[in-house]
Amino acid sequence: MKKPKGFFTYFHHSPMINHLTDEQVGRVFKALLKYGDEDVEPDFDDDHTCALAFIILKGEVDYNFERYAETCESRSKAAKEREAKKRERAHDEESH
Repeated sequence: MKKPKGFFTYFHHSPMINHLTDEQVGRVFKALLKYGDEDVEPDFDDDHTCALAFIILKGEVDYNFERYAETCESRSKAAKEREAKKRERAHDEESH
């Protein structure tokens, strides 16, 4: 699967993020980047708050990636259909 270049963050996560320290936010954000780029999940055994925030935000990353894959598939299908119609029209023009 082709991966997007990044992921979205959402304002509705602000209340959760605001309850984290700046250090925790940094750890979670770095973990999300590594997860999105390398598919590596962090070990937050030392900080259950970070672990919970990561689990929630990981779901958003996964959702973004799924939507990206669906969009790519849809666009690819549409492009193939356009090309098929072009070839069909060209063939029809040559036949007449």
